[in-house]
Amino acid sequence: MSSSRSTLSAYLLGLASWFAPLGVQMVLFPWLVAVVLRMDAFSVGIAQAALMAPGLLFLPLGGLVADRGNPRRLLALYHIIYALPPLALAWMSWKTELSYPLLIGYGVTMGAISAFALPTRDALLPSIVPRAKLPSAVAYVTAMQFVGQLLGIACGSQADRFGAPPLLLANSIVLLLGCVALSWISDPPRDSNPKKGSFWRGVTEGVSEAARSEQIWPVLLLNFGIGLFYVGPFMAVIPLAVRDAYAGSSAELAYTSFAFWAGTIIASMGMASVARRLDLRGRVIVIAVGVGTLVLTGLSTLPPFPVFVALNFLWGIGAGITLTQARTIVQLMAPPSHRARLMSLFQLGMGGGGPIGSLIAGTVCAVWGLSIAMLLPALSMMLLVLLLLVHSQIWTMLTKEPMKEGA
Repeated sequence: MSSSRSTLSAYLLGLASWFAPLGVQMVLFPWLVAVVLRMDAFSVGIAQAALMAPGLLFLPLGGLVADRGNPRRLLALYHIIYALPPLALAWMSWKTELSYPLLIGYGVTMGAISAFALPTRDALLPSIVPRAKLPSAVAYVTAMQFVGQLLGIACGSQADRFGAPPLLLANSIVLLLGCVALSWISDPPRDSNPKKGSFWRGVTEGVSEAARSEQIWPVLLLNFGIGLFYVGPFMAVIPLAVRDAYAGSSAELAYTSFAFWAGTIIASMGMASVARRLDLRGRVIVIAVGVGTLVLTGLSTLPPFPVFVALNFLWGIGAGITLTQARTIVQLMAPPSHRARLMSLFQLGMGGGGPIGSLIAGTVCAVWGLSIAMLLPALSMMLLVLLLLVHSQIWTMLTKEPMKEGA
């Protein structure tokens, strides 16, 4: 195997080759539905749900498959499969007119493949990075993920200029190039006694393993709370605040989004330099999430727009700290035999909480207004943090215990 640094570089290249096309898709898919096909708001919502819902259904299965298979080879296969629907859609959009059912099918397919790939990629990382360097590696991975998405979003914003086929074709090419990066990584050690069994038994084992771990279960619960109380308002309420409270357009919304993601990337990179020296990662997460409740409370006052943007930057810093440290805890403390399943639960928490939180936040906003729609999630998150401080060891738990042999 090559050195850990060069292997991590190959892993990061493969990661970027996945998340840059994902960023393009985040812009291009709703553009095709709303602008090209001119569908109504309800139809746009159904299409977005078609893209996200498969993750809720297939993430546990993706984790189980990764735990029982070779994550590097599986990931290369997912890259190839993930490159095919954009290629087919590019061909069809060039030769024929697009249809709404076609885009629904595309969204379901892409969402399902992504659900298999996410826990597989997370399961591969600890096998290519020494345990001592894993916290820093997780920070780099988190930063690269968001950098790739932002680059993809920037490219996707040119859809009006170039049209869908060139962007879809570029997505397929970049995804296939990711297979080249993955070929530079050696296969992880094989389990000499691989466990078999039914799907439900395998998923239940993952949930049971999470429930038994004093380090993992509070992190997973808090991660679900972040999806419910933070991601929801960010997706549903912040854009409405920019439009209604500040009479903003796409430029003001871009400033707000850029401030948040810039804070996330900066915090993730900053964590890379100090991550290896942290013992009380749970305490760091609690502080970052607690500051986030104060930031969301500040946003609920609808301050002057420059302050609003600055608060989103601070919120992004907290998100970067929380994501890197929460992911690190699960990566470090999960036994190798269940790592992908536990990482699928980690992804499922935020992925499942986000849409639910968006629906709740949007409903609260429609009934009680913008301020309440941001203040109520902040208070709810405060309550969840207090409950975890009372009923778990998240404030005092250590995360440097040695892993089982073979990690």
